[in-house]
Amino acid sequence: MDAFLQGLALVFNFQTLLVIIGAAIFGVFVGAVPGLTATMAVALLVPITFYMDPTPAIAAIVTTSAMAIFAGDIPGTYLNIPGTPASAAYVGESHQLARQGRARETLGTNLVCSMFGGLFGTLVLVFVSPSLAEVALKFSSFEYFWLALLGLSCSIFISIGSKTKAFLSLLVGLLLSTVGLDMMSGAPRFTFGIPDLMAGVNFIPVMIGMFAL
Repeated sequence: MDAFLQGLALVFNFQTLLVIIGAAIFGVFVGAVPGLTATMAVALLVPITFYMDPTPAIAAIVTTSAMAIFAGDIPGTYLNIPGTPASAAYVGESHQLARQGRARETLGTNLVCSMFGGLFGTLVLVFVSPSLAEVALKFSSFEYFWLALLGLSCSIFISIGSKTKAFLSLLVGLLLSTVGLDMMSGAPRFTFGIPDLMAGVNFIPVMIGMFAL
C-alpha cells in the first residue's frame, strides 16, 4: 500500500499531468486513423520519452497506448473499420448503433467501459503481477499450444452469425500466417519469389481491409 501511495504522489503533480494531457491528445489522433495502432503510437513516442524523466515518460507511454486503443472505436463506430485491433471485437455492434443515430451514446459507452477495464486491469496487475510472473516462467511449449488453441476457438464462438463461416475465416487467417520465412528452418514459404513476402503478410492491413470489405 505504501508503494501504491508513493506512485500516486509521483503521478499527481503539474508536470506529469501536463504530459498526460498531451499524450492523451496524441493517442486519440493516432488511434482514430485506421491502420495506425497503439503500438505504432508508442513507437513514435519513444524517441521523445528517451530524454524525459522516468515518471513522465512512463505516464506518456501508458496514456498514449490507452487513448489510442479507445480512439480506435471512432472509425469503428462511424466507418465500420476498427482503428486498432482491440476495437475489432465489437465494431459491428458499434456501427449498427451509429446507423441508428446513437453514435455519441456508443462512444460514451466505449469510453466508460475502457476506463473501468483499464483501472481494473491496473489494480489486478499491481497486486497479482509477482505471482503471475512466477506462473509465466513455468510455461512450456505445451501450455503455449493450448493457450493458442483456446484463443483460436474463442474467436469462433464470439463471432456473429454462422460458426461455419467463422471457422473458414479462421482457416484463411491461418493460411495467411504461413506466408514468409519458416521460424524453425528459415526456409521461405508461399513467397512465390517475391522478396516483400518473406517478412510475411502484415496483420493490420489484412484485418482493416477485411473489415472494410
